[in-house]
Amino acid sequence: MASLTQHSVGAYCRRPKKSSININASSATSTLNAKFHRASLASFQLPLNIEKKAALITISNVNRKKRKDEQWRVFGSDDGSCGIAPMPAPPSAAELAKDFYSAINSKDINKLDPLLAEDCQYQDLVFYVPFEGKKQGVLPFFAKMMDAMGPNIVFVIDNATEGEKLTASVIWHLEWKNKVIPFAKGCTFFEYEEFDGRLLLWKATGMAEIPFKAGDFVLKFLKSASTFFDLYPMAAEALLKSHEEEPHEGLSSLLDKFFGRH
Repeated sequence: MASLTQHSVGAYCRRPKKSSININASSATSTLNAKFHRASLASFQLPLNIEKKAALITISNVNRKKRKDEQWRVFGSDDGSCGIAPMPAPPSAAELAKDFYSAINSKDINKLDPLLAEDCQYQDLVFYVPFEGKKQGVLPFFAKMMDAMGPNIVFVIDNATEGEKLTASVIWHLEWKNKVIPFAKGCTFFEYEEFDGRLLLWKATGMAEIPFKAGDFVLKFLKSASTFFDLYPMAAEALLKSHEEEPHEGLSSLLDKFFGRH
């Protein structure tokens, strides 16, 4: 029998609208069946041993005809102590993010498929535009990635952090046969949504390290961009809007302005 806690044990029976009684369900049932041949029984007692402490319970008003409100019910806790396995907790966003990379490392696109929502989106900042739709964009992209990685390159997770509102972030690097590949680090931000009781990935944004280190050039470029935007706000708005509509054209126009090309 389960250990006795402050208010309950692992398995117990109670009679509705009466005080709860700690009892072994199987011994109570067999004893009741043995006594049930009598037309009426005012009361009887059952000895119990709970953690080596003798207990005596009294059951009264047991008749040949059982009334609905006098039927016995058996209850159990969810800790597995009464022989019923507890319900497993649903996976967290961080655990699902790890499953995402495990599927990629297996080089099996069929393992990645059930983790994605139908309208999922993957934005890799190395590319100009995101990959949209599970069948249309995301799975084809990762199929090409698996092929490019070959059989021996894998993602290794350095850190996976649970965020708010079903989100997670992962910092990773690439290895080949347990050897770290230089300039191959990155991070990905995952966003999940619940579909039919399951958490599915609907958006991921990744950023990978590149061998070319821009260094101070990035700050100089940012300074040039902010100066241009402030001096020519209307032109800046037009360029940024065109970039939203046509990323390649907008970027080309912006670079032409920076470098004085017409």
